[in-house]
Amino acid sequence: MIWETLKEQRRTLRRPIGHIATILTEPDARPHYCIVMDDSDGGVRISIPHDFELPDKFILRRYSGKEARYKVVWRKGHLIGAQIIGKRRQQTIHSVGGAAMNAK
Repeated sequence: MIWETLKEQRRTLRRPIGHIATILTEPDARPHYCIVMDDSDGGVRISIPHDFELPDKFILRRYSGKEARYKVVWRKGHLIGAQIIGKRRQQTIHSVGGAAMNAK
């Protein structure tokens, strides 16, 4: 009975990740680091620095180079739950003199 109310309510399975990613508040904005705690087909749970105010919509760029747009659906301290609102795409990055640059 009580266990039925505590059952997982998500439509898709949550996968633990624990990888570092970067948050971009705008396409050419300075990146902010975060930790992707887990993800699913529909969203992510991330941990952000205490001194960073995450806007309601942002771009999350994974270490693999894949990025997608998200919108915040809940906040609990420095933990954020966000829903994907854009298709994932591969971002091509080249390293030049130690600095990462987007390929055109």
